[in-house]
Amino acid sequence: MGRQEEAIRVADELLADIELKRLKTSEVILKASRLARLVGHTELMEFLGFERGGYPTDGSATTWIGRAGRWADQEQKRFYTQSIAKLEAEIESGRQAIDAMRGGGNYSGDMANLAASRHDERILHSSASVSRGAGICGQVVATVYDMVAEIYHELLFSELQASLFADTQKKVDGSLAAASGTALDKIERISDRLRDGDPESVSQALTTCRRLIDSSADYVFPAQEEPYKIGDEVDLKVGPQQVLNRLQAHTHACGASKSRRDRLRRTLSDLYARCSAGTHAEVTIDEARFIFLQTYIALGEILTLSEPGSSES
Repeated sequence: MGRQEEAIRVADELLADIELKRLKTSEVILKASRLARLVGHTELMEFLGFERGGYPTDGSATTWIGRAGRWADQEQKRFYTQSIAKLEAEIESGRQAIDAMRGGGNYSGDMANLAASRHDERILHSSASVSRGAGICGQVVATVYDMVAEIYHELLFSELQASLFADTQKKVDGSLAAASGTALDKIERISDRLRDGDPESVSQALTTCRRLIDSSADYVFPAQEEPYKIGDEVDLKVGPQQVLNRLQAHTHACGASKSRRDRLRRTLSDLYARCSAGTHAEVTIDEARFIFLQTYIALGEILTLSEPGSSES
């Protein structure tokens, strides 16, 4: 089982444990610590570290003190510093004390009323201590639950995203390889150079993007002397120089909706213009990366239109 799969399993189990109250607070903390370590979640690890080992008094944990409901007097900066395990022990001790005192006492004589009153005060004091500790435990578990739920959904989205990208990449790479010829051979090399932040790669990357668009147009819709008709009103010139028109004609011939054709036309028009200007105007590394990725995605969508059932997918 991979690290991400293990993290999803632990997060799912932990959410169920909390919802069904299957674990003590200290056990929730330990299980959440494993999840935080699996995903490298620094904030959760920090919070859980304070709950396991106790809170410092130097003011560095103020945010977590509030989220854990540990303030005794926020104006006076007084709070409960003990670890969650010690807090649970205090709660259990308080409950045992209450159980022991519930039977009352046999008081007589002049001091009976005073003794009975002190007995009741001890019960109230223990009850208040147990209630305060239980409230902190509940707040700690609620904070852990919120953070784990967020991690869980991020992991699920990441897994779905990775699966979708992997499936799409396989399909797009095959289509681009057939359409672009040798231009595709440069993609990995240029992508690596752009990741390294080499400014000299910008012009080469943009030139390759433009060649990918050109070769894709040649592949899906070779140049023709006769205009291509879209409806009764639009005649597109589809000669050798009309690269974008030929791609638009291809999307129309594949049965793509007008809104989809218009979106692809605008996207490729902007990309083509930026690629052409990139050799003469300043383009940052970050912009070149996004132009490169957007070209890959847009061409992939166009090249897979001709596949059965893909025109309106």
